[in-house]
Amino acid sequence: MAQLEHFLVSAEPVLVLLAGLAFFRSGSARRLPALTTYFIVRGVSVVFLNWVLCYNGMPQCGTTLYTVFFYSYWLLFIAAAVSLFFVVQEVFDRVMEPVPGLRRLGLLAFRWVSIVSVIVAIGAVALPAAMANHTQASHDILGPIGLEVARCIDILELCLLAFLGLSIHSLGRSFRSRLFGIGLGFGLQAAAELIATALLSQYSGSALSSSANIFLEGSTLFVLLIWTTYFLLPEPKTESSMLVLPPTSMLARWNSLANGLGQAPQVMPAQPATGFFLQDIEGVVERVLAKNPVIAPR
Repeated sequence: MAQLEHFLVSAEPVLVLLAGLAFFRSGSARRLPALTTYFIVRGVSVVFLNWVLCYNGMPQCGTTLYTVFFYSYWLLFIAAAVSLFFVVQEVFDRVMEPVPGLRRLGLLAFRWVSIVSVIVAIGAVALPAAMANHTQASHDILGPIGLEVARCIDILELCLLAFLGLSIHSLGRSFRSRLFGIGLGFGLQAAAELIATALLSQYSGSALSSSANIFLEGSTLFVLLIWTTYFLLPEPKTESSMLVLPPTSMLARWNSLANGLGQAPQVMPAQPATGFFLQDIEGVVERVLAKNPVIAPR
């Protein structure tokens, strides 16, 4: 069991670098700058942390190396979580390009939900009882805040995957799209992290902890393989080009309604008073002539 876990942990940096190279080679870095940042942060994190563990072993608590490892781990963890937030927003923005009105409303709702989720997560950690438990366990508040923020990002990733699964065809794309592959990978990774966290929080046995870690690490490698496959396979031209929905589609109608929201109503320009005055005079003349017809002399 320990050997399998060690093999999976050692294989993660290799697959991260492989997925990153496939991503840059596919030319997607220009279209997805947030995902580029995520791959850079993820690569630095796994290379540095695995180098510390492989060549020095787990640092002893209280040493300088342990302090460097501890803060490096959590700072890189939080940086990856923050970059994931922008990746989810970026994928949603690219998928919703055919419907800019709905995209604007969706991004607005997404940002407000994210702000509320982060405030609730930090507030849950800052409660007096939670603060006392975390202080006794780790003597630092950085780790619990990072875990709560990551949990909020996991929920956003699952929501993105559900949205892509339900509406990817309606938006003119298919499951072969790299945007769907990115969302699929993040959704599977988020589900694995939530399951592993739930198991580790309820049961503290060493065997189950090792099994949960193997499950989480195996899921991570599987996601990296999915991304590598999507980036290496050629994407259909229709997936990378700008899509235009037919005006008869339901999404196009909703987009038209969304475009009208938040815009000032159009006011018809006032007609000049002289026009109304001349129209009234013409009406009076016509009524007079109808009652008293003019007979021309013979």
